[in-house]
Amino acid sequence: MGRQSINNGHKLTILRDLEERLHNGESLKSVARSHGVDPSQLRKWRKNREKLEMSSKGNKSLGKGKKSSITHLEELIIGWAHELREVGIGISYCRLQVRACQVDENFRSKPKVQQYHMIRRLCMSNGLVVRRGTNVAKDPPQQAIDQAREWLQEIRPVISVPNLAQKYIINMDQTPLPFSLAGQSTLELRGTRSVTVRHSCNNKTRATASLAVAADGSKLKPMIIFKGEPRGTIATRELPASQYANQLALCCQHAAWQDNENMSMWIDECLVPHIQQRADGAPVVLFLNHFSCHYSDIVKAKFDSIGVQLKLIPKGCTSVVQPIDVGVNKPFKDRIKSQWWEWTIGFGQDGGNIPTPSREDVQHWVVEAWNSIGAHIIQNAWRKTDLSYFPEE
Repeated sequence: MGRQSINNGHKLTILRDLEERLHNGESLKSVARSHGVDPSQLRKWRKNREKLEMSSKGNKSLGKGKKSSITHLEELIIGWAHELREVGIGISYCRLQVRACQVDENFRSKPKVQQYHMIRRLCMSNGLVVRRGTNVAKDPPQQAIDQAREWLQEIRPVISVPNLAQKYIINMDQTPLPFSLAGQSTLELRGTRSVTVRHSCNNKTRATASLAVAADGSKLKPMIIFKGEPRGTIATRELPASQYANQLALCCQHAAWQDNENMSMWIDECLVPHIQQRADGAPVVLFLNHFSCHYSDIVKAKFDSIGVQLKLIPKGCTSVVQPIDVGVNKPFKDRIKSQWWEWTIGFGQDGGNIPTPSREDVQHWVVEAWNSIGAHIIQNAWRKTDLSYFPEE
């Protein structure tokens, strides 16, 4: 009898048919023959029926497969992957494979194909799968909402002490700033076979904005992190001479994202000016997500030195309980995109690509967008229905 590959859902269907036919007097061998399976397989499925009922119906086995042989790298690889995803950076098996080679000499010595399969197995065992990017996030799972509620129950007493002003209850997060904001869709005549959408010449260029808001509706100075050498020409000559240098904290990083160095810069140039007017001994509470540079030893020591209490938002809950994500990022990005569209109107009439905006263009857009975010928008972000930091208001 030829070997078949049958998923768990089909196995249960066969077992239900088996029960009915056994009740009608047929033999197990007869049922097995009609389904093209070995009788011993039917006996095995009957024995494991409870496990089959609880398994994924699309799977073809009850086991989870071979256990990953690099679980000792789980924190370094999977933890790093979660950090990148927190700030919206795409990852792949190959990218994690390169990362593993950087941190583990034994892994680096293995054949490339073996490395790939080891990383893939580690990702699967930690629930990381390949997904297409989406424009609108789906509703968060109930588990994340429940976890957020429990966390808020712990946090509300912390931020309700009499001498803590809402101006000093702060949330900060990073958001990517692509230099090209053109989508893949366009208006075109019905029936057109070839639909072309032009972009900026270098539509992969991006920066990162670090935005912070307080519960009273006030805003901290934003920071923009451009791609470049932290002490290169852009960082030491161009950015300090910018006309927006007084309204923005500007810096460079190799990959244009937040790290320990520019996190310390954000504390000095954005956080400290906002809290320096508080009364002596008055507390400050800062909410951040689980991005490693937010709670490194260097950064935590700096927070302690200026009297800031750091509170980390639970992983997986930022979309429902982090004010920046809940109510600030979208209006901010909508305003950035609106300015980008206005800027592109003057280009592209000659049939060429839209040029890449300059760093000063991006700074201008950020200043205009940030200044136009009203206090009511920020206050509402802290007071999301059913997940409010201040339910008594």
